[in-house]
Amino acid sequence: MTNERSIVFGPNQGLVGTLTLPDSPGRGIGFLLFNAGVIHRVGPHRLNVRMARQLAACGIASIRFDLAGHGDSIRPSGDHSFEAQAVIDLRSAMDALGAAANLRHFAIFGFCSGAYHAFATALADERVTGILMVDAYRYPTLKTHLNHYWARLRQPRLLRGLFGAARRGASSLARRAFWGRGGGEKPPVPQLGHIDFIPSRAEFAGGLRTLLDRGVKLHMIYSGDALRDYNYPGQFKDTFSPFGIGGRIEADFLPDLDHAATVLAHRADLTRRVIAWGLELGPAS
Repeated sequence: MTNERSIVFGPNQGLVGTLTLPDSPGRGIGFLLFNAGVIHRVGPHRLNVRMARQLAACGIASIRFDLAGHGDSIRPSGDHSFEAQAVIDLRSAMDALGAAANLRHFAIFGFCSGAYHAFATALADERVTGILMVDAYRYPTLKTHLNHYWARLRQPRLLRGLFGAARRGASSLARRAFWGRGGGEKPPVPQLGHIDFIPSRAEFAGGLRTLLDRGVKLHMIYSGDALRDYNYPGQFKDTFSPFGIGGRIEADFLPDLDHAATVLAHRADLTRRVIAWGLELGPAS
């Protein structure tokens, strides 16, 4: 049995969330579930709803909520950047869930852009004892590139693709030569205001090491939606072994899982993995 109720919390009571609490005292950790990209707090195909209720059945309290400017939550004041505001919102969610369930330690499930916010919040707040990131930062290795091009070579439309690439390349060279002589229109200007907050491999490794040294339990899951950048089970370990942390973080590669967790069986498997990970985080209180 579970106890669910919606609340408002945070600065100016502007954030909206739903508490899902177990009927009896459970484990000493609470789960934060929130937006995946711009998807409402229910999660892709109601993933967060099902996950929250299964967590409660295991004795784990949770809050699923909308970040400022998402779903039912009001727009932020604009005093902070998008990334900084997300950290503020996540810390407010910890305050709210902690007060409702008498908790001091929290795990964050970060899906898509939520993975970036989970990582930043864990670095900023020592109440976070675990983060699980789905489709977070990807860093290709040499094997990643070889796998990608080998898969391309095995495609039956290879020759057609090579011919098309050669034709596009010739056309591009011709346009550049024309622009170089001062003719034609100017090349398009790169989009202004684009935020690229992907850290370098070394920067991300440094942040991961900081969390590991603090005792934070980390888990990575990668879907099969970006095979050009992540396409084999041991890629995470290969990427971060030079930094001494490759074997300290569990990373699952689920090639059949799409980024939106569309297939019911794959969504159920993802939920099972998250809950199993959550049960390892905190001892029964």
